[in-house]
Amino acid sequence: MGIMTNIEFAKKHEDIAKNYKTIYAWGCFGHPVSEGIIQEKAKQYPSWYTEAKKAELRRLIGKGYFCFDCICTSKAIGWKWTGNPNSYTGGAKYNTNGVPDLSADGMIQICKDVSTTNWDKMAIGEGLWMPGHWGVYIGNGLAVECTTAWDCCVQITAVGNIGSKFGYHTRRWTKHGKLPWIDYVESEDDKVHAANKAKVKSRFGFTDSTIAWLDSYKWNKDLMDKLANSK
Repeated sequence: MGIMTNIEFAKKHEDIAKNYKTIYAWGCFGHPVSEGIIQEKAKQYPSWYTEAKKAELRRLIGKGYFCFDCICTSKAIGWKWTGNPNSYTGGAKYNTNGVPDLSADGMIQICKDVSTTNWDKMAIGEGLWMPGHWGVYIGNGLAVECTTAWDCCVQITAVGNIGSKFGYHTRRWTKHGKLPWIDYVESEDDKVHAANKAKVKSRFGFTDSTIAWLDSYKWNKDLMDKLANSK
């Protein structure tokens, strides 16, 4: 029995990306940015925490920012991070709930059904991996990852193995797999959306590539459902 469903897991990643001010900081699992955490992590990882990086983080103290890195975003959620600005860890309880403190490379090794193919058949909430980096699939061809690339924060990106998405940065991953501490179920929304894509393809005689194109635009998330039910 997992600690949450894959749908809940993905939604929590999406919530952090959309509703919290975040910054990438190596080794952090949702700590509010503070002098204490900067000094603590700089002692652990002195080569990453350069003077310039520490100065950048110090400018965010007291401004409501939380610091994460890629794998620690998922671990923080597993450790029941709450976004509490008054808690040193943001409310997360380190190394709890059966969620191990592993690196990105270590986490993919304990995943189930690990694959380098079948990207379009991924379940929501699967872990996404490339050497030294981690993200989580949230559905509709999108992922949440914390990265120094682009906006240097927890952000939503397109899974390039499935296809690009207008309005999103795109990353291609190496492997995907199911975390052992998550219960994987299929959401009702996924079932409805898949059925509607099949209905539109049959009704209008569209090719698979046209269906993928229609499904690819940021502002057209509900387009397939509207076409399927149009008169």
